[in-house]
Amino acid sequence: MVKSLYPVTRRELIRRSSLAAVGLAAAPLIDGTRSASAQGGVELVFWDSLFIEDEAIPIDQWFITQAIDRFQSEFPDIRINRVAQSSDIATYDQILQAANLASNGPDVLTHFAGGGILSFAQFLEPLDQYFSPEERDKVTGWDSVREDFKPDGAIVAIPYGAGSYFEVLYNRDLMQQAGIDPETQEWPATWEALLELAQGIKDAGGNPFAIGEQQGYTGAWVMATLVGGQIGTEGFFGMRAGTVPLNDPSMITGYEQYKQPFDRQFVNGGAGSLTNDEGQQLFVRGEGAMLIQGGWFNRAAVEALGEKVGTFPIPTLADAPHAGAIAGGPNVSLGIMNYSEHKPEAVEFLKFLLRSEILDLYVSLGQEEASNHKDADISVIQNPLLRSQAEWLQTRETIYPFDNIMPQVINDLFYRTNASVFTGRVSPEEAANELQSEYQDVLAKQ
Repeated sequence: MVKSLYPVTRRELIRRSSLAAVGLAAAPLIDGTRSASAQGGVELVFWDSLFIEDEAIPIDQWFITQAIDRFQSEFPDIRINRVAQSSDIATYDQILQAANLASNGPDVLTHFAGGGILSFAQFLEPLDQYFSPEERDKVTGWDSVREDFKPDGAIVAIPYGAGSYFEVLYNRDLMQQAGIDPETQEWPATWEALLELAQGIKDAGGNPFAIGEQQGYTGAWVMATLVGGQIGTEGFFGMRAGTVPLNDPSMITGYEQYKQPFDRQFVNGGAGSLTNDEGQQLFVRGEGAMLIQGGWFNRAAVEALGEKVGTFPIPTLADAPHAGAIAGGPNVSLGIMNYSEHKPEAVEFLKFLLRSEILDLYVSLGQEEASNHKDADISVIQNPLLRSQAEWLQTRETIYPFDNIMPQVINDLFYRTNASVFTGRVSPEEAANELQSEYQDVLAKQ
């Protein structure tokens, strides 16, 4: 999640969550992998911008390097040449687009599920023929990688991991100081109840929310929940298709509610000028009872606060048709380029990565998201916040977020608009109308 013309995207934050950026784009990863041409067999070129770990972790302990080692041990005639790509989405997309037009890109690539990967659908190999119905039934998240988000659209990538879901983290000690017993408290099931809880914390002399909303990311997570609760994932798909306007009443209602914490002074000073990272730091320093965030921050939250931190989903509006639904979904996807000369081997690699035990390794090492395999081993989840989220997914409807679905140019405007609405510089109606006008221009150029 890039600066200047392209703000750092929400989905990059999901993967990085304040980790150091990768090095230069298209720089080969030095991991002991040798060219297969010197050994016989096939070399798959794998462009990877998402399986990035903290630089403090030795590279041979990263999930992706361990997975590649296991794959190459089982398939010694297939070598994986992993090329580390920039985690700056704008840079990556420019490099990928140029390579695709010249048909000299990778065999396999990572990209964000949803709008990210689908924007390159014309260069991706449809995977329907390679995965049987039985294989697909073992994995969830296929709707995020179907062309044009259509139920019968071609599958152009595999969804990897259950993804991240948006939540409210809370500090147990600060709740107790506000007279709220975190052991007996019934956590808010509606947005309105969440605002009431915040009012009680404020009345007790506390700061209800630690927020840094300069980049508009909190707005993305809140709007996914408040708007999605009204119109569901299908409503967001309709917005992408142009059949539901972006200034739909649900967007205006969502914006009106999203700005309430700022209007009612439930947030720290400077909330509109601080970055999301700075808001996170306020929370871990105990300067806010609650933090609106997502599963990508679970590990850091537990490392900083231990048993002091708890979680509940961002709640929907009280009268929402999709009340109780959780916004979020798959973050990572992997696809095969349709110009690859090694499609059978590339399919073998994707099927290997989708094995339940490899996904369990991904979950175990990352502790940031659950597995999307139906045979997942839940016991590998050690992070208590992630464990709670995995339990939510067993019973609750999920909503795929607006900015996972819309084109990047609209997301860029969305983030900027969110920050302006939050602090009152732009009205909800003006914000929704601007988004609609911009998207009409986008559709007209297609």
